[in-house]
Parts: sequence; structure tokens; C-alpha cells
Amino acid sequence: MSWVGATIGLTSRSVEVAQSAGLIWLFPVTSVSSAFVSTADMPGPLRHVAEWNPISATATAARDLFGNRPPPGLETAASWPVQNALPYSLMTTTAITALFMSLAIRRYRRITRG
Repeated sequence: MSWVGATIGLTSRSVEVAQSAGLIWLFPVTSVSSAFVSTADMPGPLRHVAEWNPISATATAARDLFGNRPPPGLETAASWPVQNALPYSLMTTTAITALFMSLAIRRYRRITRG
């Protein structure tokens, strides 16, 4: 998230734009995830998006690592990201970090050259 924020800050024309743009993308991404609501309660297309959301995978992996398994009888999705939450969250975290780190560094070099 820090590299995403750095990229947004370096591409914004003012402090106010950077502040608002830094949060606008965060709310939809976290809202359409299983961090707050189970994907079993979501309608079909929204469920599919939420299951493949990196925030969902990270939340599921954290729950698994801390031993917070879903109670018996609660439906869990059979999709690949839900069944393999830890590897998927590591892959998406690495990809997002690499992408936004390179974008931020490239933008910073362009700005400091003059």
C-alpha cells in the first residue's frame, strides 16, 4: 500500500489531489472483499470478484495462520484463491509491490531530473 500511495503522490499535481486520490481507490477494493463479509452471502458476479481480490486472500491467509477457521456449517468457496490463500496473497503482494515500486521510482527519477 505504501508504494501505491507513493506512486499516487508523485503523479498528483497538488497535495489535495494526492490526499483524496490516495483513499478513493482503497474503499472499493476493501469493500468488495471477504475482509468484512463472507463471500457466501454475496451475489454471483460480486462473489467471483471478491474471491479473486488480493485483500480477500490476505485476510483469509491471516485467519488461517492465526487458526481462525470458519465454524462448521459455514460455506466456504471452492475457488483456487480461497483454497490457496497464502500462496495467492504472497504472489499478489509481490506483483503489486514490484509494479508500483518501479512506477514510483521511474516517476521520482523523472521529477528529479528537472
